[in-house]
Amino acid sequence: MSGAAGYVLIAGPEFDLDYRRIDAAAQRNPGGPEAVLRRQVLRAMLDVANGRSDGHHALGYAPGKGDLRDCVTEYVHSDPQRKADLRLVFREMAPEVPGSPARRELLAIRGRHGVNNVYAHVCARLGRQVTDRQPGLDRFGRESVSGGNGAARQAELDARRAVAHAWAGQRPLRSSRPLAVGTARASGDGSATVAREQPRSARAGPTGWPERG
Repeated sequence: MSGAAGYVLIAGPEFDLDYRRIDAAAQRNPGGPEAVLRRQVLRAMLDVANGRSDGHHALGYAPGKGDLRDCVTEYVHSDPQRKADLRLVFREMAPEVPGSPARRELLAIRGRHGVNNVYAHVCARLGRQVTDRQPGLDRFGRESVSGGNGAARQAELDARRAVAHAWAGQRPLRSSRPLAVGTARASGDGSATVAREQPRSARAGPTGWPERG
């Protein structure tokens, strides 16, 4: 673990839509596995926000999956006894203002499997082609050691986080805004919401996120 006191989560409207799909399914079946998955997703987001998790492993480059060496994936298990159902992908960012908490930009949360995989969504959201290598990301290393043991994966996460925090070129998407994860109501049904902090002059967009005015 990073040992950080906490991070500022930021995300854009496309991540919001990812979460809303999960939330909508949970609302349709509040006593079913969809609601369990929503709780697990929120738990993973909280772990990333408070520094209890630095992600499962750093990503790398592979033709067809794209160059995501500045990204990290966290696994989400709807059932702890089974393999992870989803991947939560995020990027490390330096603080917006020196002395404030570092940022973690949530990029996508999608199923692990399928033709239209989570990595394709992340590349599209970052404006990258899945067949291209990004020379500017060479600072993060040539390859990922994500297949190694837990200690090796954590060492790589620590090293890449240091690079991201020191690199002025690691900037969030223009659409990303601060994000807070919290419980919607104390009804005991497991429902929760992802609340967004909006600039005072912002207008709500069609997904509830602020638009630049």
